Amino acid sequence: MDVNKDVLTNLHKELLQGMYFDYDDTSTKFIDIITIMGSLFVYEPEIRKGNKGQTISIPVFNYFIWEKEQTAVEELFGWVTDMPVSIQFTNMTPPNIEEGLILSLPALQDVALFYDDIESIAGVNDHHKNNSQITYDYIRLINKDNEKAKQQKLAAFLRKTISDSSEILVANIKLLNKRKIKTTPSAILLVLTIAAAKSYFNGGVRVFYYHSKRIDTNMINLAKASHPKTYQLLNALYQRISLEMKIETPILHKTRATIIKEMPKEYKLQIKHTNECLRMKRKTVLPAAVTTPCGICTACLQRKIALAAADSEVYDGFYQYDYGQKVEEITSEQDQQIYKDTLELIKSLYEELNNKKQFDEEYQHLGDDFLSAFDYFFNRYNPY
Repeated sequence: MDVNKDVLTNLHKELLQGMYFDYDDTSTKFIDIITIMGSLFVYEPEIRKGNKGQTISIPVFNYFIWEKEQTAVEELFGWVTDMPVSIQFTNMTPPNIEEGLILSLPALQDVALFYDDIESIAGVNDHHKNNSQITYDYIRLINKDNEKAKQQKLAAFLRKTISDSSEILVANIKLLNKRKIKTTPSAILLVLTIAAAKSYFNGGVRVFYYHSKRIDTNMINLAKASHPKTYQLLNALYQRISLEMKIETPILHKTRATIIKEMPKEYKLQIKHTNECLRMKRKTVLPAAVTTPCGICTACLQRKIALAAADSEVYDGFYQYDYGQKVEEITSEQDQQIYKDTLELIKSLYEELNNKKQFDEEYQHLGDDFLSAFDYFFNRYNPY
């Protein structure tokens, strides 16, 4: 697969822009993992095409170390893409200069990701409840301009809630903005490696990422972004090359409805400033960008189901088509069809789960929770 070598060679400079970094021996290992996960993100569309006989070429500073760990990297790539992946490493030499900004860095400052979503709000609560002795820096990812108003309110909440000594870094990653995909497993792993480098240069040893347990709507299984193995494989890479760094996922074992139920009121009040609407996030050909969640795409409907299951609809924001929306009352033929398709997808998922005699232990509880939440939502807001 042919990608301009300079893209991967200089990728870390773009991704770490605005952060301090250097090229000491240990530092280059953290940079290498950023390049490796960046390669996964860049190449993933090609990998999923299933083209045989092609090898991904990844430039690294520690060639002999990664040559020994090729199988471990291929396992992670294969797990994320569900495809066999062949990798080779090429050697590059680190420059004898410091590329980053010279800052006065706090000691032992770990890093947390704040994705401007419900789980990130729950993560701040989890931090205060269970880890009050730990001080974090936060990395935030900004989405499209049509979500700016909501995200500005979440930024104000974050700055008000966290420690005064915490730095809040807005990661404007062009690579992710170009692809418009920030919550796929490969994108999440890439951002986690950036956060890990930030943590290391802070003198920290951990990264906290808040994500809930969810079913993959394309197959009856845990979504890869929700699967512990995804993060175990990344942690294993750090361990295999002797780096003291751990990715922690404190709420990964909980469903979104459970997380919402456990949030105090002052945190639930921030839910209306979050968004996951697919219509708002996709490229649009409309004259003006969409600024209100549609309420009928798969992401919106799953969100509604979780909030209803937590008896927390009152904390949600406005939709173009609200909770009680009936299919037949939608006047736009295109939107009516989108709503029908979404409902059919969720219903088919429900039926498949309901008819499955035995769940894998890993997502038994998740399947039961989904069935219960579905029943509650449809009994309360029957769209037909």
